[in-house]
Amino acid sequence: MAGLMEKFVTVRVVQGWGMDLNLFQFDQELTWAIFFMNADKTIYGRYGSRSEHKETTKDISIDGFKKAMEGALEIHAGYPGNKKDLAGKTGPAATWRTPELIPELRGKPNIKPADGTRGGCVHCHQAHDGEVWSVRGAKQPVTDKQVWPYPMPSLLGLSLDPKERATAASVASGSAAEKGGFKAGDRIVKLEGQPILSIADVQWVLHNAKDGSSVKAELDRGGQKATATLSVAAGWRQKDDFTWRVISWGMRHRLLGLEPLQTLSDDEKKDAGVPNAGMALRVKGLPPDWVKDKNPGGSKFKPGDVIVDVDGKKGFVTEGDLLGYLVKKPAGSAADLTVLRDKKAQKIQLTLP
Repeated sequence: MAGLMEKFVTVRVVQGWGMDLNLFQFDQELTWAIFFMNADKTIYGRYGSRSEHKETTKDISIDGFKKAMEGALEIHAGYPGNKKDLAGKTGPAATWRTPELIPELRGKPNIKPADGTRGGCVHCHQAHDGEVWSVRGAKQPVTDKQVWPYPMPSLLGLSLDPKERATAASVASGSAAEKGGFKAGDRIVKLEGQPILSIADVQWVLHNAKDGSSVKAELDRGGQKATATLSVAAGWRQKDDFTWRVISWGMRHRLLGLEPLQTLSDDEKKDAGVPNAGMALRVKGLPPDWVKDKNPGGSKFKPGDVIVDVDGKKGFVTEGDLLGYLVKKPAGSAADLTVLRDKKAQKIQLTLP
């Protein structure tokens, strides 16, 4: 690792204040993130992935990082002859150039230049959170891309080995990846024409993929060249569970006025009087007063209530399904919920902020 590091100029960005969101576009809810870049700001690749809250190192490793560094040096050796292949690694201009310009974040206590304390700096995740609420506050539609950002390739049946350079550990039977021609052991050399160094690079391409499109891959299959595709159907991102992300906290508090909801098991559904195939999300507890102040609608619920219907829809299996649906409804609109309270149906109407 030390020998590889000597071949790079390493720079640490230590605060979010002033961070150029046109350049540094990445999954902002990571513990840390790496950009491999040329001095002219051409991006070679990204490193750093996270698919859940507890297992923070599940998708990263020292071995994988080293191989990504080696790949970045290979790209650099071919620069600028390969510059056109790298154009897609820089995204479109951000709506707000820096975190402190995001309307939702203005005036918050920690939106200021870092002072060395945890509470005295812009947290990276606040940029994503602030973007969604600012878009909603402007009465613009919230997109799937904003609610379910940086999807893992496993959603399409392609599980990558974190110890390798974007290499398939397994391909799920019947998945989009299998149908598109991927096989276990394949290393993704390019995706949509972009050189690929890591899982994070694959996430970047998928994050920007348009629903209904096919993402083309160039592969190394045991030393031989091969090709494959990933078809991304409409709504495919919604299979992801984003409730490990910080943004879910604000959704619970501001949309429902509640703490986390519990998905009931089949046995629990039976006890609550809900059909096995039905929606069943239990209110475990009410939030503190400061949450109720933001959304007084939370006071309409009681611990033990089981939400079984929202706007006539019964297909929300997880809390993420429900929150994703509610945050995409227009600000100021109503949400009509049916809850079972002591096994008796009750109607609750919320006005969404």
